[in-house]
Amino acid sequence: MMRINFKNNIFFFTTLFIFLIISSFLSYENLSYALYFNEVYIQYANSIKNFLSPNENYSSYPFSTFPLWGYGLIHWIFGSSKLLILIFQQLLNFYTIYLVDKFLKINYKKCQIFFRRLVLLALPYFFFHTQLWPKSISSSLLIIGIIQLFEYFNSKNKFQLVISSLIFGIVCNFRSDYFYFIITFPLVIILWELLKHKRVTTFSISFVIVPLLSLILLVPWGLYTYSKTKKYHFTTTNTGHSLFIGLGQLPNNKWGITPRDDDMLMDKYLSSEFGAKNFLSTNHEENKFLKKRFFNLIKENPVEWIKKCSYTFCLIFMDPFYVGNVGNFQLNGMSNINEIRMLEKSVYEFDFKNFSNLIINTSWKFSTKEICALIITILAKIIGLVIYFVTIFMAFYLLFFDKRWFMSSAINTILSFTILYQLLIQVFVFHMPVYNTSIYLIYLIFISLMFKKIFLNSTIK
Repeated sequence: MMRINFKNNIFFFTTLFIFLIISSFLSYENLSYALYFNEVYIQYANSIKNFLSPNENYSSYPFSTFPLWGYGLIHWIFGSSKLLILIFQQLLNFYTIYLVDKFLKINYKKCQIFFRRLVLLALPYFFFHTQLWPKSISSSLLIIGIIQLFEYFNSKNKFQLVISSLIFGIVCNFRSDYFYFIITFPLVIILWELLKHKRVTTFSISFVIVPLLSLILLVPWGLYTYSKTKKYHFTTTNTGHSLFIGLGQLPNNKWGITPRDDDMLMDKYLSSEFGAKNFLSTNHEENKFLKKRFFNLIKENPVEWIKKCSYTFCLIFMDPFYVGNVGNFQLNGMSNINEIRMLEKSVYEFDFKNFSNLIINTSWKFSTKEICALIITILAKIIGLVIYFVTIFMAFYLLFFDKRWFMSSAINTILSFTILYQLLIQVFVFHMPVYNTSIYLIYLIFISLMFKKIFLNSTIK
């Protein structure tokens, strides 16, 4: 019987490349410009094209301040070609995995083989990079930036710190999710050094350059938003929208909010404040209003907000990572899609009686192709659940037996902080599995280092 050799670079990277191709092939049929604001990114691309052309009849588009324009640049570069954009995303993903693998080989050689095994089972992560959205590129760049920081931890080469800072700045032109992560990052390093060494040195102070350089790369976006709102924004103006409908993730909540972009109560508030049909929830003034309304609702009913946070915390355990769009679920292209969504809702609301009734009483009509898509989706779901629960169990094990491990190095601290930051956003703002999947490789690195500590270190029995 032939033994799989995970130490062999040719085997690992060839297999990885094949898996990326297969996941892309399975998802390609369901790629659509109708999803994830691609119609807006195409407008951004057309605006860039018109601006750079010598045509005197140049005209710009009346953009709002959401979404960010970074992915519009990708559309412009690749002519909005689905195939070319997908190839670019997967090549960047492949390069990111290569850098992580190289880093582990040099610094944590015992972890590398375990990491490689986890990567080749990373169905949620493979499918995450097959969609036409900025999350793919921002995820890869974020992890590349973090790896550059890790290299700086070891080498103290300021050039790597500068490169990392610039990469983070680019990331913030694709997604606003990581803006506060980058801002608070130096404080985490300073706190780590203070707790570990009882003093603060130039090493931790040097990380102040990370948000400073990142903000410089956000100046163009700030000038653009100023031209639209007379206010400088370094993020998008959908925060209030996300906070408000995030309250609706609690089933049957007392506010009467639903977790939908077209939530009726949100529209009612906005219509009352800005006039019927004369508002957009992601505009500057509407964003301010919704954020204020969000905090007022919490003040009026703090117990309900605690219930909401508790519910979304539990929700992460049931739905931690993205499962892909192989079955064209996003555009309701699957047979019995309504029943499938009702099954999902029943699970999230812990209504297992309704779940069993749906299973028994529904007339299921799936084609062979759809059955295969469901099997792949369920497999991705199972893998994601296993990865998440393994992470939680190993982390709690170390907290009980050797809690100093999390602060034993700056790398361990940053890995912990990155995961915690992403989880807090999902608990307190809005839970979506794709947010967690954007740092899937961070989870795999974290698991690999914990595995080394627990199973390959004689100090823990």
